[in-house]
Amino acid sequence: MKKLQIIMVPTLLLFQALFSQSKEIQGDTTYAYNRINGFQKTLDLKDFEKSADDFNFRFWNHGQVIEISKNSSEINGSITNYTFHTKNAHGSPTDTLINKISLTPIQSADIYDIVQNSKILVLPSDDDIENWRHGLDGTTYIIEHSDKLNYWIKNYWTPSTQKSIPEALIVVDLIKQLSDTLKLREVYTSFENTLPKKGCYNSGGLLNMCYISNALELGYSGATKLPLGFFSSYSATYIGNTKINGSASIQYNFNNDGFHHLNFQIAKWNIFHINSELSDYIAYNYQNRLVNINNTKKKFENHQIKYGLNLKKNIGLGIGLDYIGRNYDKIGGHFFASKRFSKAKISTAVSTSIIGSQINYTADISKSINFNYEFPLYRIYFGIAYENFMGYKDLYFNITVDL
Repeated sequence: MKKLQIIMVPTLLLFQALFSQSKEIQGDTTYAYNRINGFQKTLDLKDFEKSADDFNFRFWNHGQVIEISKNSSEINGSITNYTFHTKNAHGSPTDTLINKISLTPIQSADIYDIVQNSKILVLPSDDDIENWRHGLDGTTYIIEHSDKLNYWIKNYWTPSTQKSIPEALIVVDLIKQLSDTLKLREVYTSFENTLPKKGCYNSGGLLNMCYISNALELGYSGATKLPLGFFSSYSATYIGNTKINGSASIQYNFNNDGFHHLNFQIAKWNIFHINSELSDYIAYNYQNRLVNINNTKKKFENHQIKYGLNLKKNIGLGIGLDYIGRNYDKIGGHFFASKRFSKAKISTAVSTSIIGSQINYTADISKSINFNYEFPLYRIYFGIAYENFMGYKDLYFNITVDL
């Protein structure tokens, strides 16, 4: 029995060594190999170095991988879409989101024929092609292929700009045929449309696609005459995959004598204009007050609606109507202006309503402090505002955190 064990152990070790041995690696064994080594496992791709298939081929573009395998007469393939996702636009750790699509047998056979009929399999990596230029930007395509004994890995930096090099035309033609046959742009766009509309996305290039993060703000609001209160607001670009571009906020101040000031606002932005230099919004504001003016209880209820523009240099302008109900039943014009200083992170605003001979106005200034992603809070605001409304004057102050 012991003799049998002695014979079997070396045999098993030899068997394991023969079948786990990696293939001979040829091509760009530095840049390209190091760039994708390990990332293949993240995307759940086949290990070409150890695959026993007759033939394997893989094409890498930013955010997309096309893979074809042939074993005997069976050909199959897939498209793997991926992107790097930063959950919070202010810099939380990155996740990799993946979507894998299996090709039909006809699609797989078509791509196999395209690859075999091109000269890409015998083309060297761009480092071994005379006069092939390299740069810091542009797009680098990586191509892998293998048989039972060898594994090749090659990269090609921006072949579309290498117009005088015949070898570059081989790569350009292959990219076009793959893209047209599999409709790669449309496939990736469909993948992007399924992604959560928040945070930032990057498919491996220099450009980031970011969504304005939904924001929840909570805090304390007080005033010299109404020292108790709170403030809360929520703004959303998307809820799920539905575009909202809206916000709602509520501020409530009161004291122990029964006086109060309620301020509620809803707004929607990007209605007619949306670009880097001009956007717009419309807002409705409801206020309900029970205040003390010259030792007399006064109750006011007013409705404001305004349309505004956000211009270059962080300047905002708005105009609208202000209606005071209850016993007053008066309507007047409402005007608004704001300016934000980005470097100092300071915002200022002035609003006024002219109702008959009465001029009501509010002026406020706020300062924000941002934190890095490791801190439990994103941002904190400090604000102060002075209001003169129908002869009632008060100084408001607030501390708000952005969660």
